Amino acid sequence: DSYVKEFRLFADVINDVGLTLDMLAPYAAAGGSPVRILMVSAMAQLCRVACGMAAGATKGSITQHFAIRGNMADLNAKESTQETLVSLIGMIMGIVLARYLHHLEGGGSVANDVGDDGDVVWESTPDGKYAAVVVSWSIFIVLTIVHVWANYAGVKLLRLRTLNRERAKVAFHELFDECKTHCVRSFRSKKNDTFVPNDSVLGAISRPNEVNESLLSSTSDLLFPSNIHWGVRLSESLHCLESEDILHYVQDEFRAEKYIMTIVPRSTNSFFRSGDTNVCVTLCVGATDRDELKAFVHAMITRRCLDGEALLIGKKGHMSQDIDLKELIRITHHCVDSLFGDLNDQEPSDSTSLRSLSLQELSKIGWDIDHRLYLGFGPWRAEWVDLKVD
Repeated sequence: DSYVKEFRLFADVINDVGLTLDMLAPYAAAGGSPVRILMVSAMAQLCRVACGMAAGATKGSITQHFAIRGNMADLNAKESTQETLVSLIGMIMGIVLARYLHHLEGGGSVANDVGDDGDVVWESTPDGKYAAVVVSWSIFIVLTIVHVWANYAGVKLLRLRTLNRERAKVAFHELFDECKTHCVRSFRSKKNDTFVPNDSVLGAISRPNEVNESLLSSTSDLLFPSNIHWGVRLSESLHCLESEDILHYVQDEFRAEKYIMTIVPRSTNSFFRSGDTNVCVTLCVGATDRDELKAFVHAMITRRCLDGEALLIGKKGHMSQDIDLKELIRITHHCVDSLFGDLNDQEPSDSTSLRSLSLQELSKIGWDIDHRLYLGFGPWRAEWVDLKVD
């Protein structure tokens, strides 16, 4: 559900891989070993199974996207009719192509022998077989390229209304930039300025039909570890932190939240992402969709502040050790509280229309977030006892 487009495209690509292995199976049997053709055929079948699983898993989400009026039965009926028509056309073209290839091989045939019944036995010459192989592989390669390109173009045209991590990054891009600018300015000036989420700020959130996320970026985020760890265990979020810092985050900074966010040193075996730090987010037991959205926004703003040259940078582009990470988290947390309307002292001014980011606001601009928020948090949830005496 989080990566519908990616797995839909994967299904088509892996199906083409299976067809390619089917085309290579006769060459695997050329050596006379039945094990080779068995292995190649088995791999081709596994590719088709993977295609069926991925296509079946994504079909429901895509069908629901097109069923604007709830007419899923009508859409399924039309889809089945189209599949039948396409299969019929493909079968007819396959028969025509097979006859053509047979004729091409026969065009280079010579009389080899006379059978017992007096019929002449014809044998294809190397030239005829070579021409048939070249034509068949050329057609297959061209059709495979067209198939992959057509499916990629079709997937790119989808404007899904569900909010996953990559679409959220694109939809909130300008909002993140505004919050980052405010947080960096507050961090440098050492002033606790309140971020005011007015109409111009929240109006920068893109609608579903305006979001066209990068499939390459989302696939990279799916395959390789990110420098933001979502929904990890509490031990990973509190890794390498002093006892004083742990108590600060648990009992002070995030006491009223259903999540905890920390900045920890990057693992030494993280080769795929740049930066010296990882942002870790741990959700608490009972965290709702609103809590997940707030934790996501908080982590993204903090990560943007850490990346590039927004803050103090040491030699060779590494993060300076002089940066007070607790202060950075406090400033970004204050900004996110203002954004979500969670500050007790937040009051609208005469010249500013005060609004807050919420699931209702996202729903108003077209996002389908009714229990369908796919921000990619892991399954881990934490729970602890608050020992702080009021």
